[in-house]
Amino acid sequence: MLLVSTWSRPFVKATVVLLFIGTGIGSAWMLMLSGYSMGIPAGVFALHREFQTGAITLLIMGVMYMLVPRIRSIRFTNVREARISFVLMIASLVMQSSAVVVGSSMILVAAVTRLTAVALFSLLVLLMLRVAPRSGRLADHYFTLSLSMLIAYSALHTAAAVGMNIKMEPLNLIYIWMASVIFTIFGVQYKVVPVFFNQSSPMRGVDLVAFISALTSASMLVMQLFAAAVAAMMVSALAFAYSIYLMRRLTIPGFLYTSQDPQATEKIARLRFFATLLRVAYIALLLGLINALLYATNPTFHLYDLAIHMVTMGFIGITIMNFMPIMLPPIVGRNVNYTRFNMIPLIVLLSAIALRVSWNLMPYMMAVDRVVFGISGLVTVAAMILYINMIHASMDPPAHVEG
Repeated sequence: MLLVSTWSRPFVKATVVLLFIGTGIGSAWMLMLSGYSMGIPAGVFALHREFQTGAITLLIMGVMYMLVPRIRSIRFTNVREARISFVLMIASLVMQSSAVVVGSSMILVAAVTRLTAVALFSLLVLLMLRVAPRSGRLADHYFTLSLSMLIAYSALHTAAAVGMNIKMEPLNLIYIWMASVIFTIFGVQYKVVPVFFNQSSPMRGVDLVAFISALTSASMLVMQLFAAAVAAMMVSALAFAYSIYLMRRLTIPGFLYTSQDPQATEKIARLRFFATLLRVAYIALLLGLINALLYATNPTFHLYDLAIHMVTMGFIGITIMNFMPIMLPPIVGRNVNYTRFNMIPLIVLLSAIALRVSWNLMPYMMAVDRVVFGISGLVTVAAMILYINMIHASMDPPAHVEG
């Protein structure tokens, strides 16, 4: 019997809808920057970031409401408060959208509403983290650091909406939000990845170096020491990847190939898919951080764009693609079969990233029309559709629902 966390479903559904809207707006923006006349008010394009960050934040909220009680082996008792945080997040995005039409008077209300939602979510997670874990305490520190960065980002947005003069480099501000997502991913992977590949736990000592570097990076981002923060993040990412065996031995346990268990084939397919996407995601993260470091020394738009989208489309996007099949069963009550998976959505998403890189760099190398590469957003939408279709086709019939 599959115990289902029904309260997380609205978060996942809203995430999918918002990601499509945000990516659609981003696609139109790319086409406009490439030379197409779109006839869309400039203010609409600012919603691209709001919808994308809002969507990923909602996904993290829904997953954490489901995951943390399971890690702690406790029952989630704050369903009403979780639903309130969901309503507040959606309301903030609706008001942010209305501000494009109504005017700036709605921006402050939207910012305060979003900060309230984030604060409530953080409080609920921290209360659950108070229950002593059996192992992997360092994962809790990543979660706490992630919540701190998410609150910092929301607070800075609220301060700007109030009218305070926040003198912060835009990329530094965006990286504060991205750091919150990266640290959440680290916390989840710290618990999951070694166990998947028959390792008892992450490598002691190296995992501590990774966390101290992450903490250093977070502190420097808040202090606006951007170049140093990015360098510390690179150290953290490399050390963390090493600590979870990604850079040493990430192999499928041999006993699965000889096992008589009818689920062995399914487990092998899952680990192959998981390991491939895990490695590609960390390559994208490092490439994004390299672009951010280059931007710190030579601030140009193409480095700015790549520093954001190599991390969001590459690391965060591929990680979502990797972990959603694992997170969905306890949310929707349906098992996902990896034996029905393929790599086509990943290949299409990587094609979109390649188009984005070409869009940014090719004009600096030769005379080329950017319109040719301006469809990266549309290709991203295609990758999302293919992925959702693959997941849906891989699901078993609904299981019995409890909770």
